[in-house]
Amino acid sequence: GQPLTVNDPNGPLHTAWNVMRSFANVAFIILFLIIIYSQVTGWGISNYGLKRLLPRMIIAAILVNLSFYITAIAVDLSNVLGYGLQDTLIAIREATFSITNETYSAETTTWANIAGAILSGGAATYGIIALSTATAGSIGAAVYFIVPLLVGLVLTAVFVLLIFFVLLSIIIILIVISPLAFVANLLPNTEKWFDKWRDLFMTMLIFFPAFSLVFGGSQLAGGIIIQNA
Repeated sequence: GQPLTVNDPNGPLHTAWNVMRSFANVAFIILFLIIIYSQVTGWGISNYGLKRLLPRMIIAAILVNLSFYITAIAVDLSNVLGYGLQDTLIAIREATFSITNETYSAETTTWANIAGAILSGGAATYGIIALSTATAGSIGAAVYFIVPLLVGLVLTAVFVLLIFFVLLSIIIILIVISPLAFVANLLPNTEKWFDKWRDLFMTMLIFFPAFSLVFGGSQLAGGIIIQNA
C-alpha cells in the first residue's frame, strides 16, 4: 500500500504537515530577530556562536520545507523493503514446498498434510476438507477442531491489524511534526528532542520489514519442517 500521497497538496496529511511547517518557519523568524538583536546590542549570541549557527540554520530551513517528502521517501523505502522480503521468502517457500491436489485427496490426507497446509499458508477451505477427512467424515469432530483454530486466527488477525493501525498512526504523527523536529535540531538545548523523534521514526520504519521477515520466514520454515518430516 501507499500510506502517503505526496503529490496531493490538498490531502489531509500534507495539510497538517503544512500547518506545522508554518510554526517552524515562525521559529526561524524569531531566531533571526534574536540574531539581529545580538549583533546590534552585542548581547546574546556571540560572533563565534553565530558562525556556527548560520550553516545549521540554512540546512535546517531546507530540511524543514522538504521534511514531508524526506519522510515520505523513507516510508516508501520501508514498504519496498518489507514487501520485497515477504515476496522473496514466499517465492522460496513455493519453490521448496508446494501443495498439490493430491495433498487433499481422501486417500492421502493425514494430520501431517493438515499441519503442512497450515504452516505453509494453505487455504482455509482445503483445511476444513482435510480436517473432515482426518476425523473420518464426522462433521461434529471436524467442527470441534476447526472452531478453536478459526477463533485463534481471527484474534491473531485482529491483533496484527491493531498493531499496524497504531504504528501507522504514530508514523503519521511523526511526519506531521517533522518540521518542528528539524527546528529542534538547531539548538543544543533542544537537540535531544530531534534525536528522540529520529530514533522513534526509524524504529517505526524498521518494524514492517522485520514483520515481513518473521512472517515469510515462519511460513518457509514450516514448509521445510513438514517436507523433511
